[in-house]
Amino acid sequence: MSVNVGVFVEISGLRDDREQVGMTTLLTEVVRAERLDDEVFVSMRGEGDDLAVCADSGDHKVIFAGFFRWQADFERRLTARATQLVPHARVRFGWEHEDDF
Repeated sequence: MSVNVGVFVEISGLRDDREQVGMTTLLTEVVRAERLDDEVFVSMRGEGDDLAVCADSGDHKVIFAGFFRWQADFERRLTARATQLVPHARVRFGWEHEDDF
């Protein structure tokens, strides 16, 4: 069964440009590997020592087959990779299901 889901991923707690660029590269690679690169936009946010990187589908919903099997594994893998590179990074996921609006 497929579901329509809004995607939001934020990696925050980044302290400098080097960490932000590294997380942007990581998130871009993950989005591409998961074949979401036509569905979500990766951007950098924040200033000073409070920087973040986001992947967001905006108002667009992504069609997933097997979302509920994929979601937990995706969250675990991305969180592990991000915190391996930047141990103090915080990874937050937001999933907006079509029934939620």
